[in-house]
Amino acid sequence: MKKSAIILCALFLIFVSCRKEPTPGPDPNGGGSFAKVKDTPRVWDGNKRADITYQLLVYSFADKDGDGWGDLQGLTDKLEYIDQLGVTAIWLSPVHPAMSYHGYDVTDYSKLNPVYGTMDDFRTFVRAAHQKGIKVYLDYVINHTGREHWWFKQAIISVDNPYRDYYIFSDDPGADIAAGKIPMIKTEGASGYDSGQWFTISTTGSKPLKFKLDWNNPFQPKLTVTETAGTDPENPDVSTENAKYLYFGDGVLKKFYDKGGNQYELSTDFTSSWGFLIRTSTTQWNNKTKYGAQSQSGARITYGTPFVLYTHDNADNVHDLLLPGVTMFHSHFWTNWFADLNYGDVKTAENSPAFKAIVENAQIWIDAGIDGFRLDAVKHIYHNEFSDENPEFLKKFYEAVNDYYRQSKDHDIYMVGEVFSGYEQVAPYYKGLPALFEFSFWHRLKWALEEQTGCYFTKDILTFQNTYKPYRVDYIRATKLTNHDESRARTELGNSLARTKLAAAVLLTSAGSPYVYYGEEMGYIGSKSNDDLYVRSPLYWGDGYTTNYTDKVDPALFNVVGTVKTQEVDSMSVLQLYRKFARVRNTYPAMAYGVMTEHSLYNDKASSTYPQIAAWYRTWGSEKLLVLHNFGQNQVTFSIEDKIRNAVVSNGNIYVQEEKNYTRVKMDAYSSVVFDIK
Repeated sequence: MKKSAIILCALFLIFVSCRKEPTPGPDPNGGGSFAKVKDTPRVWDGNKRADITYQLLVYSFADKDGDGWGDLQGLTDKLEYIDQLGVTAIWLSPVHPAMSYHGYDVTDYSKLNPVYGTMDDFRTFVRAAHQKGIKVYLDYVINHTGREHWWFKQAIISVDNPYRDYYIFSDDPGADIAAGKIPMIKTEGASGYDSGQWFTISTTGSKPLKFKLDWNNPFQPKLTVTETAGTDPENPDVSTENAKYLYFGDGVLKKFYDKGGNQYELSTDFTSSWGFLIRTSTTQWNNKTKYGAQSQSGARITYGTPFVLYTHDNADNVHDLLLPGVTMFHSHFWTNWFADLNYGDVKTAENSPAFKAIVENAQIWIDAGIDGFRLDAVKHIYHNEFSDENPEFLKKFYEAVNDYYRQSKDHDIYMVGEVFSGYEQVAPYYKGLPALFEFSFWHRLKWALEEQTGCYFTKDILTFQNTYKPYRVDYIRATKLTNHDESRARTELGNSLARTKLAAAVLLTSAGSPYVYYGEEMGYIGSKSNDDLYVRSPLYWGDGYTTNYTDKVDPALFNVVGTVKTQEVDSMSVLQLYRKFARVRNTYPAMAYGVMTEHSLYNDKASSTYPQIAAWYRTWGSEKLLVLHNFGQNQVTFSIEDKIRNAVVSNGNIYVQEEKNYTRVKMDAYSSVVFDIK
């Protein structure tokens, strides 16, 4: 080869070498030394821009009066703790009087549950929260009331009671639905009839009745019921041989008088919210000891007409009997503790008395100072969750409440809905509400952590966003890990502290408006499979404010999480991680509400090279942040071309090695870092 050719070839190789882009992956030559990253965020200007909401259960949170139950005075005293988490709003569990501890079976929307304090206590709490720049959202149950709500008690007095229209009643639900007579269920036709969602209720009150049993044919005994004037005293006979019992109401069990010749009689005052059954045992339910109706919808007897009783080895196949004057009410949640509200046809829902009443009661809480509502179970208001009925209803409800709110405010009220479904089913509900919970965020994140695969996460989030846009441009994604109806995040992650911290870091660095369920910031454990109470455990303050309203607490919880006091002095605690990442989210507009975009190298196309890396940008104006998470259980080293200024926040050990045209990054297992880039 000629000398000139050799020189030209050498020059070309040098040129190519200089132009070569860095290849992601380990540096085969080792390069220079790595330096450990130190967080150097800029000083926070005091502006809460992160839009973080803290969910708490008043009964479980902080007890000041010492009765074991959380209260508003305790909550007010602990506002500084909540403020240090950088939150801009608090979502309170239902605070109304209710049948249950949890409050989702409301008995009066206009009042405060006295176990939490007085309305003055409530207003004091709201004012104190506002002074710290914290809004207050109230849980509002608009799908149903408790059966003990005074509206319902009025409704069952008679068919012409003015409160009758507040609820969904029917003597024959299957036929009425098929005929389109129940607008709340009409779009499903007869297929919308679920007999397990209908419960009987007496509209005649207590009355003396005579029950006569003819047991000559034990395979088909007959029952005859008649109205009577008097009642029998309690049967003193304690023998159980051939005994027959009337079972009704709240566990009432009365023994028949044996009249001989396989004839039995009992006259008694009768009232029942579900009907009645005949039993041949006080303890056993199977082996044909329960007699009633064969139809799951119940059978209605006629006074004075014998009815042939049905029995079965499986007690679940035997159903309650109904009397004349008894009707049925609807409850979506398969419990007669709830009674669904009736808004009628969605086209005219705003004219229904129930709609007007629920809006008027919301105004009471607006007057008390609240800033918004969290709406419970909104896909269950109208029975067909996939029709446009619920979004249309929610739009009407939002506008009605907002019209009142705007009379004293210069901005719209906040309202977030619970649609416990995947993002594709959630999306159409943005036609009705500005904000919705994104359950898919946690489901995808949990999968990614379990599979040590972060490369798809950004694409997933962008898919959610693109699905929502056609329905509402200014949608608000209420992102979350878990809540009061789900097992604790740490439990779902195999009790891994490292993955729990990583999940928190992902939540607080992703696009959306994060919700933090109390206790998550301390790494709480608890499984819903044991009981709902195990995921609603008292917050361990380390002082006299800890509640003891329940003893259903995971026995390992205290040893796992310690107390607020112990975590506050531990720089490596879950609590300190939440505070640190929340502060950065409040500091940087790009992290708070910046656009989220994929990284050019580390994305779903890197699944064969760096599947464990989740990477995205957050951009707002000229401010751009690079977010990196290692979802893997091993340390990983890779290269980025982004020009780093500094790290603003990190979790775990992060190392960087500066090269001329790129930077090597080394991340420990389950670690996170956010870089401010040029």
